[in-house]
Amino acid sequence: MAAILRRQAETLGAKGVSLEPLKRFERPNSLVVVAGQQPGLFGGPLYTLYKALTAISLARNLEAASGRPVVPIFWVASDDHDFEEVRRTWLIDGGSEPNVLEYPAGAAPPGISLARVRLGPEIVPLLDRVESLLPASEFRDRVMESLRAAYAPGRSWTEAFARFMAGFVTPLGALVFDPSDSEAKALSLPVFEREVALMGKSSRAVRERGEELTRRGYHAQIARAGNELNLFWHQETRDAVRVAEDGTLRVGSQGRSMKPEALVAAIRARPEDASPGVLLRPMMQDFLLPTAAYVGGPSEVAYWAQVNALYPLFEMTPPAVAPRAGATLLEPKVAKTLERFGIEWTALAGDVEAVVGGAIRALLPHDFPEAFERERETWQQSFERLEAKVVKFDPSLKAAVATAARKVEHEGEGLERKLMQVWKRRQEESVQQIRRARTHLFPDGKLQERVYSPVGYAARYGPELPAKVAATLGAPGTHVLIPLGGSDQ
Repeated sequence: MAAILRRQAETLGAKGVSLEPLKRFERPNSLVVVAGQQPGLFGGPLYTLYKALTAISLARNLEAASGRPVVPIFWVASDDHDFEEVRRTWLIDGGSEPNVLEYPAGAAPPGISLARVRLGPEIVPLLDRVESLLPASEFRDRVMESLRAAYAPGRSWTEAFARFMAGFVTPLGALVFDPSDSEAKALSLPVFEREVALMGKSSRAVRERGEELTRRGYHAQIARAGNELNLFWHQETRDAVRVAEDGTLRVGSQGRSMKPEALVAAIRARPEDASPGVLLRPMMQDFLLPTAAYVGGPSEVAYWAQVNALYPLFEMTPPAVAPRAGATLLEPKVAKTLERFGIEWTALAGDVEAVVGGAIRALLPHDFPEAFERERETWQQSFERLEAKVVKFDPSLKAAVATAARKVEHEGEGLERKLMQVWKRRQEESVQQIRRARTHLFPDGKLQERVYSPVGYAARYGPELPAKVAATLGAPGTHVLIPLGGSDQ
């Protein structure tokens, strides 16, 4: 396994920086902390980087506590086949809306692993668009050089991603691993053979664990009928494998019949054509690596409640599971906007127009809000006195007085709203600043880390950005606000 990691580091252009973690990995008492993610376009969303940084931090802490070498490994989920999920990313150029960049959906044949997708000439105009969106800075050319070197036409989708991510995480001591590697698949043969031999028992174990979770009031993340192999076989497409009632296997959507021993023979001949499903991937991971802990996102952590049911079937011990840390990056210009208007950053996660209204209202001439409040109290007192006299004269007119009072109050509120509209128009630049702040922190109402690529931030804040984020990232499972200094683009 060390030889595979060394070869991959050299392929990714990270041989020199990976020498030390490779030496530590080769020690007989070494452990690893793994974090993995699908290979998203241009590094995927920020939380991909945060997963790797959480693993790096956790590995350092475990090493300090145990006295054993603990190496962080970023696992590229190259056997995933959901191209639709990874073919787009978002950048921000200082405007009020995120800019989406999309690799053509038809550029990847349907139903194949991402490791088999090759970048075509379509990547070139996307790279040009990235460059046009990045603000001028001392780091932009360096970031674009790295991005173009990684995402070169003809390169595999997963290698491009791995090359770019290696530039972020290998200087901090992590190794990057692509499990679609043919030698890694050959090493994993015992896992694949065991899954075939189980003939669906692993899926039944997961189904039963899911039923148990449901009885206890929890949600089962993974549904299984109980006749599936958690293994895919590649021919022209990535085919699922199911167990038939007659003890044979059914491969692909056409249900081609295959004997278990024939599938095992095929996998032995071409192990690179086998790929683990979501449940078998941890078995492959922990067979290949001395995993002490796995760092996952919220959904991943949840499905480990079912994944753990497989470990006894493979005579393996599950690792600890830790939730990744999260972060929101606060740029100087956004910090200034929040400070100027007295806005708590988390308030922008909700209704931005309500925040805008409150901020602009606070800038109104002081006597306007006081005048409306004072007159509103006067109207209420006047109608209370009027009601007392009218009701004394004719009790049946009480409802009419109340209706009149509501109308006056309604007209007063309408006048106040019109005043706010006029004030907002006069304060349009302030309004846009608040909306842009929201776009930076909560694009489309989502967490920043789930939308934006790290590319834009790297171009503005330079190669030290990952180290700065790593130093201020919180403990696993926490979410912190990280102020950024320097560029004010």
